[in-house]
Amino acid sequence: MSEIKAIPRKRGQLLKLPESALIPDLSFKAKTAHWGEIRLSWNDNGLGISLEVRQKQHPTTDAEYVQIWIDTRDTKTIHRANRYCHLFKFRPVANAQNPSQPDCVQLTINRAQADAPQSDLSKIQLWSKIKSTGYNLEAWIPATELTGFDPGSYPQMGFYYTIFDSELGEQFMTVDHEFPVGQDPSLWATMRLEA
Repeated sequence: MSEIKAIPRKRGQLLKLPESALIPDLSFKAKTAHWGEIRLSWNDNGLGISLEVRQKQHPTTDAEYVQIWIDTRDTKTIHRANRYCHLFKFRPVANAQNPSQPDCVQLTINRAQADAPQSDLSKIQLWSKIKSTGYNLEAWIPATELTGFDPGSYPQMGFYYTIFDSELGEQFMTVDHEFPVGQDPSLWATMRLEA
């Protein structure tokens, strides 16, 4: 995952992450089943996450979301989350009355040894654009809201995502619910924070 110093942007779209920031499809499913794309980038000030969902034929609703698991210490030797493991849920549409407003919540991780401190969600910046065939959603999580985020000392992190769409179903980063990916950080991918 490459560093981009110029994010988040001060006006308009938050991130505009390039093609090089795209996480490859690691699910081993047919390409036609891959309808969502996640891009990632970072700098010393935080982490940028971008999602694009395509192939929708019905309107985007408040039922759509992406869940992101982040382990700022990339601990592969434990099977239960600790205080460095975060779980965020992002929605491109917060409610039907305000379809242009995205939202974010922080969730606890099942069976965690210790929960990550609660982030100040008002500091997480969000941007979304709803289209006739899907949507774009971008989030900027400041370093202050990710316990243990220290790229200089820990230049890699654990990362996993699932995308849920009421029309298209679920898309997983790698393995699905057959494995306890939602609670076992050793199953999350390792992302290297490269300058």
